[in-house]
Amino acid sequence: MKQLDQQVDKWFMEFKTRSIRPKPGAAGRGAMRRPLKPGTGLKNIQSAALKKPEVMVKIPPRKGGSNGIQAVRGHMDYISRNGTLDLEDQDGLIYKGQKQIHEGITNAWKALGVPEKSTKREAINLVLSMPPGTNPEAVKAAAREFAKEEFDGHQYAFVQHLDEKHPHVHLCVMMKHELGRRMDPRKADLFEWRLRFAEKMREQGVDCAATRRVHRGKTQKPEHSALRHMRKRGQVPNVYRQQAIELAQAVKGSTRPIHPFLREEIRTRNIVSTEYGKIAKELYKIGAKAEARVLSGFAKEIKLEGHTTQAQQRFEQAQGQIHEKTREDFSAHDKNIER
Repeated sequence: MKQLDQQVDKWFMEFKTRSIRPKPGAAGRGAMRRPLKPGTGLKNIQSAALKKPEVMVKIPPRKGGSNGIQAVRGHMDYISRNGTLDLEDQDGLIYKGQKQIHEGITNAWKALGVPEKSTKREAINLVLSMPPGTNPEAVKAAAREFAKEEFDGHQYAFVQHLDEKHPHVHLCVMMKHELGRRMDPRKADLFEWRLRFAEKMREQGVDCAATRRVHRGKTQKPEHSALRHMRKRGQVPNVYRQQAIELAQAVKGSTRPIHPFLREEIRTRNIVSTEYGKIAKELYKIGAKAEARVLSGFAKEIKLEGHTTQAQQRFEQAQGQIHEKTREDFSAHDKNIER
């Protein structure tokens, strides 16, 4: 089982991305990073196959162009709802009210060398969340343990928000370590944070998964969060205007948009489903028959999933609406004739 865990971990963490392992001598990135638990890859793949909820760790877009304590102060106000929510720091101390938050956290960071204004980012803001229905206390406890281990030696503060359906925690971390190193998080690090947060959620009794879309056979990219937020505010980004023009042209000519990446998408899904099939066989050999059946079914599901782009989906939806309108017009016409 140990050898299987090692093989799956390597494939799971490195497929379609750079390895999350730090480069030799990388003082700013993971030089003191704890290794992930053996079997992390297999555990998360199995959880995804069983359709367990996916954990989310994201870096929200920054508001404004400021850095330094000025930006930290503004973010502390935002996540504490201007002092109406208590913040907790790396030492477990609780800060109540806007004045106490700024005196105990913001000013303390400034005393540690964070300038009022800076040309570089002095703090990173994370959101750790779970789907609706997850125990909020479990989310908060998992976030606390995650921050304690992952950002040991850093100043940080966090708070839980319960004003949305999905329970989530806002975590603000000083970029500079007490020994002088600065964090330099990349996309691969964000994935590792998801894996570690999932570990902590499972320790709280919440079965969950941390996988990339490609691990679930999802090759169609989701709507970019920045565009989604603009749309919710009633703004129309240029990309949506262009999409509307292209859709109108496609509908006018009754020409279904082509799938420019179909060959690569099929190839990727075949690789994933084949790998899962191999893992299922190995699980069966060691007697884990139930787990093997689940993973084998997941492999087949991925292989048989359709290949449709967002442009094609918009076209088919528009075509369906046109056909429905045509049927309604014919029906109304027929009724008029009968009268």
